[in-house]
Amino acid sequence: MKRFIFPFLLSLPASPMIAAEVPDVLRNCIEHNLPQTTSVQSIELRARDRSGYEQVLQADVYWKRFAEGNARVLMYFSEPSDVRGARFLVIQNKPQNDMYIYMPGLFKVRKITSRNISGSMLGTDFSYEDFERLHGILTDLKAEQFPDDELSGRPVYVINSYPGGNSGYEKIGTMIDKETCVAVKMELYEQGHKLRKEMLVDPAAIRQVGDIHVPADLVMRDLRDKTETRLLVENIKTDVPLEDDLFDPTQLKKKDAPPVVSD
Repeated sequence: MKRFIFPFLLSLPASPMIAAEVPDVLRNCIEHNLPQTTSVQSIELRARDRSGYEQVLQADVYWKRFAEGNARVLMYFSEPSDVRGARFLVIQNKPQNDMYIYMPGLFKVRKITSRNISGSMLGTDFSYEDFERLHGILTDLKAEQFPDDELSGRPVYVINSYPGGNSGYEKIGTMIDKETCVAVKMELYEQGHKLRKEMLVDPAAIRQVGDIHVPADLVMRDLRDKTETRLLVENIKTDVPLEDDLFDPTQLKKKDAPPVVSD
Protein backbone atom coordinates (compact mmCIF):
# COMPACT_ATOMS: atom_id res chain seq x y z
CA MET A 1 0.00 0.00 0.00
CA LYS A 2 1.24 3.48 -0.89
CA ARG A 3 0.67 6.60 1.20
CA PHE A 4 0.45 9.86 -0.68
CA ILE A 5 -1.40 13.14 -1.03
CA PHE A 6 -4.04 12.50 -3.66
CA PRO A 7 -6.04 15.22 -5.41
CA PHE A 8 -9.24 13.75 -6.80
CA LEU A 9 -9.76 16.28 -9.59
CA LEU A 10 -13.54 16.10 -9.48
CA SER A 11 -13.72 19.77 -10.11
CA LEU A 12 -11.10 22.04 -11.57
CA PRO A 13 -8.35 22.64 -9.02
CA ALA A 14 -6.36 20.27 -6.88
CA SER A 15 -3.57 20.33 -4.37
CA PRO A 16 -0.15 21.18 -5.82
CA MET A 17 1.49 18.71 -3.41
CA ILE A 18 1.83 15.27 -4.99
CA ALA A 19 4.09 12.79 -3.25
CA ALA A 20 6.86 10.96 -5.05
CA GLU A 21 5.31 7.54 -4.36
CA VAL A 22 2.59 8.15 -6.96
CA PRO A 23 3.46 6.34 -10.23
CA ASP A 24 5.04 8.79 -12.65
CA VAL A 25 2.35 8.46 -15.32
CA LEU A 26 -0.47 9.18 -12.88
CA ARG A 27 1.46 11.94 -11.12
CA ASN A 28 2.17 13.70 -14.43
CA CYS A 29 -1.46 13.37 -15.44
CA ILE A 30 -2.53 15.09 -12.22
CA GLU A 31 0.13 17.80 -12.29
CA HIS A 32 -0.61 18.80 -15.87
CA ASN A 33 -4.30 19.27 -15.14
CA LEU A 34 -3.82 22.03 -12.54
CA PRO A 35 -4.31 25.79 -12.91
CA GLN A 36 -1.15 27.75 -12.25
CA THR A 37 -2.50 30.13 -9.62
CA THR A 38 -6.28 30.58 -9.34
CA SER A 39 -9.67 29.57 -10.69
CA VAL A 40 -13.17 31.03 -10.55
CA GLN A 41 -16.31 29.01 -11.27
CA SER A 42 -19.99 29.88 -11.44
CA ILE A 43 -21.94 26.74 -10.51
CA GLU A 44 -25.50 25.52 -10.05
CA LEU A 45 -26.46 22.80 -7.57
CA ARG A 46 -29.75 20.96 -8.18
CA ALA A 47 -30.62 18.98 -5.04
CA ARG A 48 -33.48 16.47 -5.48
CA ASP A 49 -35.11 14.59 -2.60
CA ARG A 50 -36.72 11.14 -2.78
CA SER A 51 -40.13 12.65 -3.63
CA GLY A 52 -38.68 14.39 -6.68
CA TYR A 53 -38.76 17.92 -5.24
CA GLU A 54 -35.77 19.91 -6.49
CA GLN A 55 -34.05 22.86 -4.85
CA VAL A 56 -31.68 24.93 -7.01
CA LEU A 57 -28.71 26.75 -5.49
CA GLN A 58 -26.30 29.03 -7.31
CA ALA A 59 -22.82 29.94 -6.18
CA ASP A 60 -19.44 31.24 -7.27
CA VAL A 61 -16.41 29.19 -6.24
CA TYR A 62 -13.00 30.83 -5.85
CA TRP A 63 -9.77 28.82 -5.55
CA LYS A 64 -6.27 30.15 -4.96
CA ARG A 65 -2.87 28.61 -4.37
CA PHE A 66 -0.95 30.59 -1.77
CA ALA A 67 2.79 31.19 -1.57
CA GLU A 68 3.41 28.32 0.85
CA GLY A 69 1.84 25.91 -1.65
CA ASN A 70 -1.44 25.32 0.18
CA ALA A 71 -4.80 26.11 -1.40
CA ARG A 72 -7.89 27.94 -0.18
CA VAL A 73 -11.42 27.63 -1.56
CA LEU A 74 -14.38 29.96 -1.02
CA MET A 75 -17.95 29.15 -2.04
CA TYR A 76 -20.25 32.20 -2.16
CA PHE A 77 -23.99 31.49 -2.53
CA SER A 78 -26.27 33.89 -4.41
CA GLU A 79 -29.50 31.85 -4.72
CA PRO A 80 -32.02 30.97 -3.38
CA SER A 81 -32.92 34.01 -1.32
CA ASP A 82 -32.87 32.19 2.04
CA VAL A 83 -29.14 31.37 1.65
CA ARG A 84 -28.09 34.43 -0.36
CA GLY A 85 -24.78 35.71 0.98
CA ALA A 86 -23.86 32.44 2.70
CA ARG A 87 -20.16 31.64 2.43
CA PHE A 88 -18.12 28.51 3.01
CA LEU A 89 -14.33 28.66 3.27
CA VAL A 90 -11.75 25.86 3.36
CA ILE A 91 -8.11 26.56 4.27
CA GLN A 92 -5.70 23.73 3.53
CA ASN A 93 -3.64 22.94 6.63
CA LYS A 94 -1.92 20.02 8.34
CA PRO A 95 -2.84 17.80 10.07
CA GLN A 96 -6.35 18.83 8.98
CA ASN A 97 -7.95 21.67 7.08
CA ASP A 98 -9.75 24.60 8.68
CA MET A 99 -13.35 25.19 7.56
CA TYR A 100 -15.60 28.17 8.22
CA ILE A 101 -19.19 28.96 7.31
CA TYR A 102 -21.06 32.26 7.43
CA MET A 103 -24.86 32.41 7.32
CA PRO A 104 -26.27 35.96 6.98
CA GLY A 105 -29.25 35.17 9.25
CA LEU A 106 -26.90 34.29 12.12
CA PHE A 107 -24.58 37.29 11.64
CA LYS A 108 -21.51 35.34 12.68
CA VAL A 109 -18.76 33.15 11.29
CA ARG A 110 -18.74 29.58 12.63
CA LYS A 111 -15.83 27.17 12.48
CA ILE A 112 -16.86 23.68 11.39
CA THR A 113 -15.60 21.02 13.78
CA SER A 114 -14.56 17.47 12.93
CA ARG A 115 -17.83 16.06 14.28
CA ASN A 116 -19.79 18.19 11.77
CA ILE A 117 -17.64 17.42 8.75
CA SER A 118 -20.04 14.75 7.45
CA GLY A 119 -23.07 17.06 7.67
CA SER A 120 -24.99 18.12 4.57
CA MET A 121 -23.89 21.38 2.98
CA LEU A 122 -27.05 23.52 2.73
CA GLY A 123 -29.32 20.55 2.09
CA THR A 124 -27.34 19.08 -0.81
CA ASP A 125 -25.88 15.58 -1.10
CA PHE A 126 -22.40 17.06 -0.67
CA SER A 127 -21.05 17.01 2.86
CA TYR A 128 -18.42 19.52 3.98
CA GLU A 129 -15.89 16.74 3.56
CA ASP A 130 -17.14 16.09 0.02
CA PHE A 131 -16.58 19.76 -0.78
CA GLU A 132 -12.95 19.46 0.35
CA ARG A 133 -12.54 16.37 -1.79
CA LEU A 134 -14.34 18.00 -4.72
CA HIS A 135 -11.65 20.65 -4.86
CA GLY A 136 -8.73 18.37 -4.20
CA ILE A 137 -7.56 19.78 -0.88
CA LEU A 138 -7.58 16.67 1.25
CA THR A 139 -4.10 15.49 2.20
CA ASP A 140 -2.22 12.50 3.57
CA LEU A 141 -4.60 9.79 2.40
CA LYS A 142 -3.61 6.14 2.47
CA ALA A 143 -4.17 4.82 -1.01
CA GLU A 144 -3.43 1.97 -3.38
CA GLN A 145 -3.47 1.82 -7.15
CA PHE A 146 -5.11 -1.11 -8.93
CA PRO A 147 -4.74 -2.31 -12.53
CA ASP A 148 -6.13 0.05 -15.15
CA ASP A 149 -9.70 -0.52 -16.31
CA GLU A 150 -12.31 0.87 -18.69
CA LEU A 151 -15.43 2.95 -18.02
CA SER A 152 -17.89 3.70 -20.83
CA GLY A 153 -15.29 2.49 -23.27
CA ARG A 154 -12.59 4.88 -21.97
CA PRO A 155 -9.38 3.74 -20.23
CA VAL A 156 -9.15 4.80 -16.58
CA TYR A 157 -6.75 4.66 -13.64
CA VAL A 158 -8.20 2.91 -10.57
CA ILE A 159 -7.44 4.12 -7.03
CA ASN A 160 -8.75 3.10 -3.60
CA SER A 161 -8.11 5.56 -0.77
CA TYR A 162 -8.67 5.24 2.96
CA PRO A 163 -9.34 8.58 4.68
CA GLY A 164 -9.28 7.51 8.35
CA GLY A 165 -9.27 10.09 11.13
CA ASN A 166 -12.43 12.19 11.31
CA SER A 167 -13.71 11.20 7.88
CA GLY A 168 -17.24 9.94 7.44
CA TYR A 169 -15.93 7.35 4.98
CA GLU A 170 -14.03 4.12 5.40
CA LYS A 171 -12.96 3.73 1.76
CA ILE A 172 -13.27 5.67 -1.49
CA GLY A 173 -12.89 4.07 -4.90
CA THR A 174 -12.01 6.43 -7.76
CA MET A 175 -11.67 6.03 -11.51
CA ILE A 176 -9.64 8.71 -13.33
CA ASP A 177 -10.03 9.18 -17.05
CA LYS A 178 -6.62 8.70 -18.67
CA GLU A 179 -7.24 11.13 -21.52
CA THR A 180 -8.43 14.11 -19.46
CA CYS A 181 -7.10 13.27 -15.96
CA VAL A 182 -10.57 13.90 -14.48
CA ALA A 183 -12.21 11.57 -11.95
CA VAL A 184 -15.23 10.15 -13.76
CA LYS A 185 -16.52 7.82 -11.04
CA MET A 186 -16.26 7.70 -7.27
CA GLU A 187 -17.75 5.26 -4.77
CA LEU A 188 -17.81 6.41 -1.15
CA TYR A 189 -18.13 3.71 1.52
CA GLU A 190 -19.12 4.43 5.10
CA GLN A 191 -18.16 2.32 8.11
CA GLY A 192 -18.94 -1.38 7.70
CA HIS A 193 -17.96 -1.24 4.02
CA LYS A 194 -21.43 0.06 3.08
CA LEU A 195 -21.63 1.91 -0.22
CA ARG A 196 -23.21 5.23 0.80
CA LYS A 197 -22.68 7.59 -2.15
CA GLU A 198 -21.76 7.45 -5.80
CA MET A 199 -20.41 10.27 -7.93
CA LEU A 200 -20.53 10.10 -11.74
CA VAL A 201 -19.23 12.39 -14.48
CA ASP A 202 -20.36 12.10 -18.09
CA PRO A 203 -17.12 12.15 -20.14
CA ALA A 204 -19.00 14.08 -22.83
CA ALA A 205 -19.44 16.92 -20.30
CA ILE A 206 -15.71 17.35 -19.68
CA ARG A 207 -14.61 20.73 -21.04
CA GLN A 208 -11.16 21.89 -21.94
CA VAL A 209 -10.25 25.26 -20.44
CA GLY A 210 -6.86 26.36 -21.69
CA ASP A 211 -4.53 23.42 -21.08
CA ILE A 212 -6.66 21.67 -18.46
CA HIS A 213 -9.92 19.69 -18.38
CA VAL A 214 -12.96 20.36 -16.19
CA PRO A 215 -16.08 18.23 -15.54
CA ALA A 216 -18.93 20.64 -16.28
CA ASP A 217 -21.68 18.22 -15.17
CA LEU A 218 -21.49 15.71 -12.31
CA VAL A 219 -24.02 13.90 -10.11
CA MET A 220 -23.65 12.86 -6.48
CA ARG A 221 -26.16 10.20 -5.36
CA ASP A 222 -26.91 9.20 -1.78
CA LEU A 223 -27.84 5.54 -2.17
CA ARG A 224 -29.17 5.20 1.38
CA ASP A 225 -31.41 8.27 1.39
CA LYS A 226 -32.31 7.97 -2.32
CA THR A 227 -31.47 11.60 -3.04
CA GLU A 228 -29.14 13.20 -5.55
CA THR A 229 -27.48 16.52 -6.34
CA ARG A 230 -26.38 17.56 -9.80
CA LEU A 231 -23.53 20.07 -10.05
CA LEU A 232 -23.27 22.14 -13.23
CA VAL A 233 -20.34 24.43 -14.00
CA GLU A 234 -21.81 27.34 -15.96
CA ASN A 235 -18.74 29.57 -16.31
CA ILE A 236 -15.09 29.12 -15.49
CA LYS A 237 -11.88 31.11 -15.66
CA THR A 238 -8.37 30.21 -14.57
CA ASP A 239 -5.35 32.24 -13.46
CA VAL A 240 -7.30 35.43 -12.79
CA PRO A 241 -6.31 37.99 -10.10
CA LEU A 242 -7.86 37.22 -6.69
CA GLU A 243 -7.03 39.18 -3.55
CA ASP A 244 -5.82 37.23 -0.51
CA ASP A 245 -8.47 38.96 1.65
CA LEU A 246 -11.16 37.06 -0.22
CA PHE A 247 -9.99 33.91 1.60
CA ASP A 248 -9.58 35.49 5.05
CA PRO A 249 -12.06 34.03 7.61
CA THR A 250 -12.20 37.39 9.41
CA GLN A 251 -13.57 38.96 6.21
CA LEU A 252 -16.46 36.53 5.62
CA LYS A 253 -19.01 38.91 7.16
CA LYS A 254 -18.26 41.70 4.69
CA LYS A 255 -21.36 42.89 2.86
CA ASP A 256 -19.79 43.31 -0.56
CA ALA A 257 -19.90 40.19 -2.71
CA PRO A 258 -16.89 38.86 -4.59
CA PRO A 259 -16.70 39.73 -8.30
CA VAL A 260 -19.20 37.89 -10.46
CA VAL A 261 -17.89 35.26 -12.86
CA SER A 262 -18.47 36.14 -16.51
CA ASP A 263 -17.37 34.89 -19.90
